Amino acid sequence: MAGGETIKHSSLKFLAIAWAREQGLSIAAPEVSFPHRKFRVDVAACCPARKVPSRKPVKSLDVVLKAAAVFECKQVRSDLIRDNKQREVLSRRLKTLEARRARMEALLQVHLPHLANGESLLPEFDSYRFREYRHEGYRKLVKNIATAKKVLLVGTKFDRLFSYRLANLHYLVVEEALIETHELPVGWGLLVRRGEELHLVDKPTWKDIAVEEQLIFLQRIATRRSFGIHDAL
Repeated sequence: MAGGETIKHSSLKFLAIAWAREQGLSIAAPEVSFPHRKFRVDVAACCPARKVPSRKPVKSLDVVLKAAAVFECKQVRSDLIRDNKQREVLSRRLKTLEARRARMEALLQVHLPHLANGESLLPEFDSYRFREYRHEGYRKLVKNIATAKKVLLVGTKFDRLFSYRLANLHYLVVEEALIETHELPVGWGLLVRRGEELHLVDKPTWKDIAVEEQLIFLQRIATRRSFGIHDAL
């Protein structure tokens, strides 16, 4: 291990870079960060839209990259599950927790009427100071609801990365038998290691990205040690 990274994870990144170059993504680098999105990907790779320098000047810059791709490498299933919690599951859990809170608060209103704020003429529309009451079960429930809402709002790693439109293509790179295709994050492609090669098992969804994001993508790779940059010149 180097800096907390295992040999397997490092080799997956190396294979991702090699695979990207084979697909024509000639500029690639590992551990590329995108501070404006507070993200760092295992590998980023791209292909310039035109050769540089060119004899023909460009009047307006409307495209920089033919394609930009990010790769996330997972060697163990526990890491994958942690980063791939589905929004639907979280949403259902939150709905269940909120229903449980409604039932608990209805019971507490009956047994603890003195906690009513008294701002309404009709008791059924009155609010209650339940948070002041040291009911351990209720406190734990409220905390769980807050946590679920936070996770749902922030989203999961794969969901957020896909929605931010940092790249045109998103690939999950894994060891063999680590994940089934139906478990893939929405929009992501799947590359599976077999021996010393990566095999495309499922294609990703193409996402258009703005020219500003293309420039940022190229700039962020440039801040890292680039591989094969002479191929693009």
